Amino acid sequence: MTLKKKVLIVDDYEESCALLSEILEESYECLATQESSKTFELLETFKPNLVILDYKMPGLLGVDVCAQIRAKEDTKYIPVIFVSGAATVDEKIRAFEMGADDFVSKPFHVKELLLRIKRLVDRENEAVSELAASNLKMNLLSRRVYLDGVEVQLTPKQFDILKLLVGAKNNLVSREKFLEEIWGDTEVTSRNVDSQINYLKRKIETFKGKISAVPSLGYRLDVQEN
Repeated sequence: MTLKKKVLIVDDYEESCALLSEILEESYECLATQESSKTFELLETFKPNLVILDYKMPGLLGVDVCAQIRAKEDTKYIPVIFVSGAATVDEKIRAFEMGADDFVSKPFHVKELLLRIKRLVDRENEAVSELAASNLKMNLLSRRVYLDGVEVQLTPKQFDILKLLVGAKNNLVSREKFLEEIWGDTEVTSRNVDSQINYLKRKIETFKGKISAVPSLGYRLDVQEN
């Protein structure tokens, strides 16, 4: 029998915890807590494959929890999805800046939520486990990036942007594709793409290639393979 993947739900409303658990329990093993401060203890004992966070909670906000998850070596690659109500655009952007992989606003459509969670939880089942371009390698299972064998620290969004560029190397990736594949229905603009790519360029400055802007269209990873 195949073991179910584990989902940790962190939401200060008991009703929200119960609803999410009910929605997910057929496909996932769920554990819920209403105390954000307990998240880190449960990460160690429960070892979830994905964490669902509310944004506004007493004590530690969801974005604070997310930032701490990303800061710890043994948890930084765990997918994090926010499921939260009445969030502003700035709050959503802040969540992504802190390392969120996705953000679903309440009220949500159950099927959409399940699909978004499945996409994140099933990363390890990707047919291709590694991408490479010149001196850069990406492990898609561990979500680690290496330049000349040295690991480069990227945020989840920067990793996903680089994955699209490397996967399409020497070909255009449009801004629309970045927004659709990485941000989904989140209300952000192409300026967010430009901003993240500028950060990414600085982090991979020893890459033996170039991320080139294609005016008015998008970006291209230019690399000449040996």
